[in-house]
Amino acid sequence: MKFRKKFLHNYLINAPMALAVERSWECNILAEQKFTAPVLDIGCGDGLFAYILFNGTIDTGIDSNPRELKRAKSLKTYHELINCYANKIPKDDGSYKTIYSNSVLEHIPNLKSVLSEAYRLLASGGNFYVTVPTEKFDRFTIPYQLLSFLHLSAAAQNYRRFFNKFWKHYNHYEIEKWKAIFKQAGFKVITSREYGSKILCLIDDFLMPFAFVSLIIKRIFNKWILFRPLRRFYIFPFYLVLRAFIRRYKNEGDKGLVFFALSKD
Repeated sequence: MKFRKKFLHNYLINAPMALAVERSWECNILAEQKFTAPVLDIGCGDGLFAYILFNGTIDTGIDSNPRELKRAKSLKTYHELINCYANKIPKDDGSYKTIYSNSVLEHIPNLKSVLSEAYRLLASGGNFYVTVPTEKFDRFTIPYQLLSFLHLSAAAQNYRRFFNKFWKHYNHYEIEKWKAIFKQAGFKVITSREYGSKILCLIDDFLMPFAFVSLIIKRIFNKWILFRPLRRFYIFPFYLVLRAFIRRYKNEGDKGLVFFALSKD
């Protein structure tokens, strides 16, 4: 598979800044991996991530939301789109040599059944790439940091619960627990890589309220940005600033997210 370049800039043209920052980190990580066809995207959503990541089409994307799949179809990034849940994908055993799931597994209550399905669909020797939050991610938010600074521990913990409930984060574990979950599902953990430093997560959290207008546009028109040519013109200064922050702080301190490369022996 070939990949595009300038992930942050391209994402900023197509999506709100908060989404673009996090997803561009993940594009950079996944673009370093080996993708062997056939490729399956578990939880493809509106297809924007694959559209920005890949310079070409991939085999299959699945999602439970038909409206999101309609948008994904318009981007022409997938040969095939299937409306189904991730624990029951209508494909034969070993159908894919590469499977990836970007920021999806944390939203799935019955994680075991989804991992079992991914294991079934992955060919022997194939790769499964995953990005998920760790137990630190909900701490790297402005309200939690402020409440903790004021020694309001109970309120800080309540905010963590609210944060995860609001974003439907059912799974957010320390790295060793994630590894144990994957191993229990039959996968071999090849490598893991933390990303999303505390400072960058806080910047991302700060940008989140500015995505409200884009969220309304997405609900009405099924896309984040209405006038992409105009967006391309005025977003460039923001791109330069965000790129500088990412380069400066991406490797500093603890991280709130983690990438795993898994395989099936």
